[in-house]
Amino acid sequence: MNTLSYEERLHRVLRHIESNLDSRPDLAQLAEIACFSPYHFHRIFSSMMGESVAAYVRRLLLERAAQQVAHTRDPITLIALDAGYESVDAFTRAFRAHFAALPSEYRRNDGHLMRARKQNPDAPLFHHQVVGVPALEIRVTKFAPLLVAAMRHTGPYDDCGSAWLHLFSLLGPAGLLHAGMVAYGVSHDNPDVTPKDKCRMDVCVSLPEGVTEETPAIRDLLRNKELFLRHIGSDCDYVAVKVQGDYALLHPAYRSLFGQWFPQSGREPVNDPGFEAYYNSPQTTAPEDLLTEIFIPMKPE
Repeated sequence: MNTLSYEERLHRVLRHIESNLDSRPDLAQLAEIACFSPYHFHRIFSSMMGESVAAYVRRLLLERAAQQVAHTRDPITLIALDAGYESVDAFTRAFRAHFAALPSEYRRNDGHLMRARKQNPDAPLFHHQVVGVPALEIRVTKFAPLLVAAMRHTGPYDDCGSAWLHLFSLLGPAGLLHAGMVAYGVSHDNPDVTPKDKCRMDVCVSLPEGVTEETPAIRDLLRNKELFLRHIGSDCDYVAVKVQGDYALLHPAYRSLFGQWFPQSGREPVNDPGFEAYYNSPQTTAPEDLLTEIFIPMKPE
């Protein structure tokens, strides 16, 4: 079995964990998905991911909890239960060990922003602090579910270019790149919370009209386990934020959205990363003219 095949099988497991995070899939189930024995699967997972299955799941739950602590008004007790802890005390100990702050302190002091300031004290944190860029365009809208072809990138978000090229190299010969296509990115992690080398992004491309999971060209491509199909969008409200300029402006735009717009609007995000839509290509567009729109799903009013 070559290394690429191991990576493909591991990616299947990671997607399953993420889709079933609240059900806490057990080791035997995950090993079966990866087609390894439980003993060997545990060793392979730990060696390739740098953390055990249990530690990986625990980290995802704690990082999700940090987002809830920072960006919702949910009681800490409810967040602790949602993260799988039977008591607030146990959750508080785990949270402080991971983030060096109590949940209440993290909420009160904008803990994720404090971490960001320490990482890069000279960089503007918020989009409105960046000099000479167009203001954000913000609207509330709908985005109906859309089937897209996707590949997973793990690592710094600004290093995902090779994943895009690989995705295009698979879709192009199959005739699945089309004039009206839109590229999307699903950024699962907040780099202010998650180490950059562990950040996860699904790089996605819209499919031609009428293409489904049963289209022969798609069925053939899905034999390559690096590529998978997923939906973006849902029937809930989205706040959409249009950003003009270099992709380095996206993270400050997220901070402005979550740090200013959400508190002022009274709306709250749901436990879903949302997605980004890229309306032009960095291959053919000057950085200052790049146009990206961020879509974040919201709880009902």
